[in-house]
Amino acid sequence: MLRKRGNILIFSLAFCLLLTSTSWAKSQPLKLDVEGAINLALELNLDFRLIMLDWEQAQASLKRAQIVGDEDMLAEAQKGWEKAEKHYLEQKQNYISLVRSAYQELLESEASLANWEKAKERAEEQLKIDQSKFKAGLLSTLDIQRAENSLFNAKYSYENAIINLETKRMEFNQLLGLDLDQEVVLTERILLDFVPFTLELEECYSRALALDSAVLGAKENLEKCQEAVVVAKSPFTPRVELEKALVAEEKAKIQVQQAEQALYFKIRGDYYGLLNRVHNLEAKERNIKLEAQTLLAEESKYAAGVLSNAQIVAQQEKLAQLEQEYSTELLQYNLARLKLLQTIGLDEHSWGEENGD
Repeated sequence: MLRKRGNILIFSLAFCLLLTSTSWAKSQPLKLDVEGAINLALELNLDFRLIMLDWEQAQASLKRAQIVGDEDMLAEAQKGWEKAEKHYLEQKQNYISLVRSAYQELLESEASLANWEKAKERAEEQLKIDQSKFKAGLLSTLDIQRAENSLFNAKYSYENAIINLETKRMEFNQLLGLDLDQEVVLTERILLDFVPFTLELEECYSRALALDSAVLGAKENLEKCQEAVVVAKSPFTPRVELEKALVAEEKAKIQVQQAEQALYFKIRGDYYGLLNRVHNLEAKERNIKLEAQTLLAEESKYAAGVLSNAQIVAQQEKLAQLEQEYSTELLQYNLARLKLLQTIGLDEHSWGEENGD
């Protein structure tokens, strides 16, 4: 009896320690770079796990068919395996792209929160200054109300940014297959910076030609048609078969050309769209510098009593809006840059300066 109670006590203590260690591990922040986040998603994401199960089942069916040796069964299993393999590889790449985009979006949400916090602090400081001037008889109650309204809006924007960030974090955790309340720390802060795109349009198109599924599929079809022409040229093949084979070959050549042209216009659109975003970013950055300098100048005038409260509040709100617009535009640029890099097969360099290898 004593031994039994002792075993129960030991088991209870061990169970409590397990729960405590699990809880402690969960409470610890999880530091992740992009690669670590991708690996977690491929291992833990529930939707991708379903895809893996289908892939594993198709693989097992192929092995069974190989053991049995029945030709029909083997052909069917091979067909199922090829289909599952193609779907698995496509979805794997898709989830890699999803994680990279989500990582970037989460970083942007963190930057957005910082921008709105800075705007809120400016509004708080302005209200303090206005209240001091009001006590000195230099401002009216209307000026105080204007400053209070500006702070009210700034606080709302800041609180809304907190909610958006929390949502982004939970969505990111869900994508990675983590508990929604798991704290994750993103370590690749460099992704918040602007990274130029240095490749030329011709090189982008050349790289894409070697990877585009539509072009590759059209070329594969052309090869089959050309092989059929060779077979149809046999003296034992009816003339009508050769004519059909030649027509099919000509159609296949046209389809290859169409696929290449469609890809060119896609790459061209993405390329120049990316350059347009670069221009927009530079324009917004110039505007922010200008309006920040304007705010400093107006604060000096306001302190000297030659500028109204309405003007200084309006300038603060204008600068806050420009900062937020720049943050959003930077996110869109980074996502568009990533998409183009993936299209031309430079996934490994998508988070830093591509080396052109």
